[in-house]
Amino acid sequence: MQPHEIEKLQQQYTDQYVMVDAARPELARFAGIPGQIKTINMNGRALVQFDWADLDWLKIIDKPAPPPVKETVAKKPVPAKKPTVEKPAGEGAK
Repeated sequence: MQPHEIEKLQQQYTDQYVMVDAARPELARFAGIPGQIKTINMNGRALVQFDWADLDWLKIIDKPAPPPVKETVAKKPVPAKKPTVEKPAGEGAK
């Protein structure tokens, strides 16, 4: 889809209330529950918010701990090797 087509869809559908097609098995859990279109993404698909949840499906948990901070170990610089100069044979020995 072209950007101007997406923009037209966003203007037409954003904030509209919708119901899913309950005949589609993957959407059956949303049957009979109104949802609100929040936006249309760049693929032309709607982001729909359903304000519901069966309490049977929910479990109250403690606030999750923040992820651990990764410690970075400072690496010691590796000293550059000095180039070795080979002396031609016969030089240096007197």
